[in-house]
Amino acid sequence: MRGRLTGAALLAALAPALGGCAGLAAPVSADAANPAGTEAPPVVTCHEPGRDLVLRVAPAECRGRIIDEAEAAALAAARSRRQRAQIVGDRRSRPDDKVEIRSAGSGFFINGQGQVLTGFHVVARCAALTVSTVGGGRKPANVIASDYGMDLAVLQTRAKPNRFARFNPTPERNQGMDASVVGYPALGAATVVPSRTAVEAWPSQVTSDMLGGGTEFSVEGRIRAGHSGSPVLDETGRVIGMIRSKVDEVTTFRETGRFVDDVAQAVTNETIFRFLTPRNISYATQARGPVLSPEDLLERAGTYSARVECWN
Repeated sequence: MRGRLTGAALLAALAPALGGCAGLAAPVSADAANPAGTEAPPVVTCHEPGRDLVLRVAPAECRGRIIDEAEAAALAAARSRRQRAQIVGDRRSRPDDKVEIRSAGSGFFINGQGQVLTGFHVVARCAALTVSTVGGGRKPANVIASDYGMDLAVLQTRAKPNRFARFNPTPERNQGMDASVVGYPALGAATVVPSRTAVEAWPSQVTSDMLGGGTEFSVEGRIRAGHSGSPVLDETGRVIGMIRSKVDEVTTFRETGRFVDDVAQAVTNETIFRFLTPRNISYATQARGPVLSPEDLLERAGTYSARVECWN
């Protein structure tokens, strides 16, 4: 895994940067992160034309061309325009002619009542929300429950899913495990169908919030923008957590001196249950079933996965 840190070593390296709340931490200014007289971290801006991505990586990790900040900004703006054009689609499904999709994340149906679980930051500050699925098209949605600290939200839609997610009531906590993330990552052109990403999950390594409750665990894999709100699934297709955010490699290097790539944080099932139960939002758990092939897992999870679209 190209010298990645894993398990306890990974969590120890990330702890100062995460501050118990990855993805919602206050931004660190360049002056504060790199005081006068210290050497700048060996991180470059890399354009991978084959995947149409602009990444911040170590020079040795660049699989394309090293570019400056001005070119990176121009490429990002052009890619954003392409994504919006493809993701908006039929004008009749827009909530209002005066708004456009500004961002999109993922979510998944958790019951047969058309309710979708996603991340708080995915739906924050949106003038309107829609949810798109493979078979159901685009439907309007509204937030019926949310919690900033847990980074969780539930949307109500008019969709009636044929299938919804089942949770693992007691995910294994003793080791790393092979897992899958099914969602709508923004890889090049905007995707209109869900995809499966193979990951290594570490549910045994749980970080704690300020109250001492375990809220997150680490996931290693190619998690990208758009994956926030995606379910993390065990080999039988049960939900063991939800993707919250990718760890910022640059900030982590500046604050810890360690280079960590392709690491994300996932909200634990226990946290999700603690959010849903007092709000009387129904969800289902399931005992362990047969191991699913990657194709069967994607087919099953793809029926209840949704793209969550933020309009402004």
